[in-house]
Amino acid sequence: MWLQIGKSINNNPSSSLDLLKETLLEVKDYIDESENILILGDFNHELKLGSPLELFMLQSFGTRLFSPRELTTNARTVIDGVFGRIEDYNVEVFIYESYASHHKPLVIRVHEL
Repeated sequence: MWLQIGKSINNNPSSSLDLLKETLLEVKDYIDESENILILGDFNHELKLGSPLELFMLQSFGTRLFSPRELTTNARTVIDGVFGRIEDYNVEVFIYESYASHHKPLVIRVHEL
């Protein structure tokens, strides 16, 4: 499996969802040209079931949420996540309890089916 680190986007906690969507659409060509892709990070918007961000990611990029819908910060929010469009691989995402950070790290394991 080949791993390429691509684009990086920083989403300020006070940014609107519309601004995040607009920024993600700026890299749509990059996302669309990738057959297998993972998009991960601190999105600073809730990723609960049926969230507007999750629906946007599915409709705009054909990605689904791989990360569990569990609290990812000490502030009891679910704002860190892993979206992806992956074929021929199994993607598992675990939340690791960290006492050194406000955010809980996401551990991603990708292996062939």
